Amino acid sequence: MSIVNFIEKYRKTNITQYTTPSHGQGDFAAPLSLKMLGRKFFKCDYSEMDGFDCLSNPTGIIKSSMDNAALIYGSKSTFFLTNGSTSGVIAAMLAVLNRNDKVLIARNCHKSVYNGLVLTGAVPVWILPEYNEEWDIYETINLDYLEEIFEKNKDIKAFIMTNPTYEGVMSDVYRISGVCKKYNVILIVDEAHGALWNYNKSIGTPSLLQGADIVIQSLHKTAGALNPSALLHINKDSSINPKKVQQSLNLITTTSPSYPLLVNIEASIDYLNSQKGRLHIHELVKNINRLIRTLKTIPNLSVYSYNNDITKLLIKVTNVSGKELSDILYDKYKTECELANEKSVMFLFGIGTTKAKLKKLEKVLFDLCANNIKISQTENSAKHFPEIEPRVRYTPSVVWGKPCKEVDIKYALSRVVMELIADYPPGIPVLIPGEVIKKEHIEYLSNRQKIKVL
Repeated sequence: MSIVNFIEKYRKTNITQYTTPSHGQGDFAAPLSLKMLGRKFFKCDYSEMDGFDCLSNPTGIIKSSMDNAALIYGSKSTFFLTNGSTSGVIAAMLAVLNRNDKVLIARNCHKSVYNGLVLTGAVPVWILPEYNEEWDIYETINLDYLEEIFEKNKDIKAFIMTNPTYEGVMSDVYRISGVCKKYNVILIVDEAHGALWNYNKSIGTPSLLQGADIVIQSLHKTAGALNPSALLHINKDSSINPKKVQQSLNLITTTSPSYPLLVNIEASIDYLNSQKGRLHIHELVKNINRLIRTLKTIPNLSVYSYNNDITKLLIKVTNVSGKELSDILYDKYKTECELANEKSVMFLFGIGTTKAKLKKLEKVLFDLCANNIKISQTENSAKHFPEIEPRVRYTPSVVWGKPCKEVDIKYALSRVVMELIADYPPGIPVLIPGEVIKKEHIEYLSNRQKIKVL
């Protein structure tokens, strides 16, 4: 029985509850909460009572729903995450890494990987993906470089990468997986932004189908679920034990999971996998492609279109920095983008992006570029995200909790940083605790006055 059907059936029992949650399924709700959420939201919020299942040891309706999801995604096991992809990334690391294990990490990883390094005590080895200065983004991982690192570090246990990147760039996970298998390395893919791929492979090919051992997806990013709904999948051919992943999730997940989120996860997957849902995604893809074709005809506007997920539209306008463009879009056109870097801006198109919204964006960009001369007449001299080879003095777990002090950033050269510095979004680290501060870091962070050091 599904979670949704079970709750609907349970409501008809008229059982009087003297349990948590204390709102009594909406018998009480703070007035503002009631105004924002409606009473029906509270009516599906339950605790682990008789008949209900437990997310930390699922044996009933949650297990049944997750088993059904595993069939849909073609995984050995699929786990529902009510604390976002962050919890999935950390749990994956806890499941496969022990203290002092070496783990290769793509530098454009999400900052949740840093949290995993603190908790596991693993030793990071960093790989820099190829950098595109024209767009100010990281692109794909060079396979020769990857193999070179594995040759030099034959004790690397796992490799963590992001696919697609925050900006939508896709790597060849199939070939990367082949290299990992050659060196007996576990491949963990943060596929937070690829949650629609399983239902329309014209957008992208799921990493699970390309040989990744563990894949984490955020259903809330493009697939229409509530924040922070996510999934963790284990590949059928992987040696990773699902029980170990469950134990790892239990270390970092609340014992009081949100049934509204679990209902939403289950309902989202059911819809995405339905004929109606797949048709919905097909129409979204068709409308996005139509928009892209139109935008490519606009003077002074460029569209990034190299091996990317089209649900992330990356554009730039001649002589306007990405951050300037973001401000103009927001202030003049009441349009908010997902991300702005120094060269470009990115618009995220999820399943809730209507044809009308895409048409509105088309008109906005047409108008903006027609008036480009009035927007900016200066060359873009903004700073780019630093492509700096990290120098690790101590692992994050070693320096965690150690006393530190704040110094003027001008005097921080060659000191060991003690705070995580990451632009958010996308949450990619510039510096991670335990790393040495270089001249390039100080130049990039010149707008900061202070920095915490060992």
